Amino acid sequence: MSFLGKFKRSALELKTLRCIVLTGILIGLDIVLKMFSIKLTADLKVTFAFVAIAAIGMLFGPTVAFLAGTITDIIGFMMNPDGGFSPLFTLIEAVGAMIYGLFLYEMKPVFSFRDNKIKRTSGTVLKDILISLGVGVAVGGVVFLISFIIWNTVSNMGDAEGNTGKLIKVLADVVIVYASTIAGFLYGVLFTLIIRLNKDGLGEIGSTLRIVFSKITVVVVCNLIMTPIAMILSGYTTLDSTLAGYPLRLIKNGIQCPVDCLILLFMLSPILVAYKKVFRDNTNNKGRLKQNPETV
Repeated sequence: MSFLGKFKRSALELKTLRCIVLTGILIGLDIVLKMFSIKLTADLKVTFAFVAIAAIGMLFGPTVAFLAGTITDIIGFMMNPDGGFSPLFTLIEAVGAMIYGLFLYEMKPVFSFRDNKIKRTSGTVLKDILISLGVGVAVGGVVFLISFIIWNTVSNMGDAEGNTGKLIKVLADVVIVYASTIAGFLYGVLFTLIIRLNKDGLGEIGSTLRIVFSKITVVVVCNLIMTPIAMILSGYTTLDSTLAGYPLRLIKNGIQCPVDCLILLFMLSPILVAYKKVFRDNTNNKGRLKQNPETV
């Protein structure tokens, strides 16, 4: 399907009551889930709110997702005002939802949950997890050595002025070494697990990659590009402070991204399978009733 064709077909979904009702439920779920999160550090937290908005994009496409993202942000702000309202952040929320729709619309489930595959999974999942953890430790170790060398080099530099000095000060923080190591470990685990699942025939590689790249694209476009620009234009921060803190933003999103990818991989498939089963069964039942009306 063409790029513009996805928007057109998604817009047609708005004509169905099914789309309106399910989108409304998922919008409400997104707003509720945003109120709850698991804080790992002052800057890192695990939340599941993005799953609901990604599910809207997966089920009904980019047009519906863009509208849902806009509505979600406005209603969420009305229910829990935090600072001044800015349409720039509403646009970021809508664009993120639209990106999910562009990548995930009309994809196949990552896991089919057939009986034979479930049996195979029970015998191989532990092996896959252990291998993924081992690769993650190895990758994390390599990243630790590289980041430690960079940190040690930067720490021994003399004082510098201007933005260069601010950047050196950020990179000289030992937290960068630990954060980079964690990010390397998580990415090692994520991509090894993806390879193992698809090698064993337990996953759909095309759908897996669509989920991963959708999340990476949202992180790059919305978190790393649009959000800093919106914060500067809205007066929440300055260009100098944004540039100085950008390495920490990169590390934070680098750690968060693989965690969110794993959450999407294991939560979107059950949603899509249930959706297809319910509405396929309803369609089949309507067809049988039309053919045999006397059975009613």
